[in-house]
Amino acid sequence: MQLSVNVSLPNILSLISQMSLDELETIKDKIVEKKIYFQTFKKDKLSNIMDDFQKENYTDGFLDDLENGLKKSSVFRAN
Repeated sequence: MQLSVNVSLPNILSLISQMSLDELETIKDKIVEKKIYFQTFKKDKLSNIMDDFQKENYTDGFLDDLENGLKKSSVFRAN
């Protein structure tokens, strides 16, 4: 089972400020263990993404719209 909760940054900071040093150390250890600090998005080639969608038999119109949208997206426009 997976649970997802939206929590605002001010609420997170408020909760952190109420924690003991041992609790903060535990959180720090988990962040390091799970390598969730400074993770960067790994962009795939547009052709690989399109190939994956083509294999799922999406319509040509959808595929064209998807490709055009991805080409205009900030992820693919960024260096």
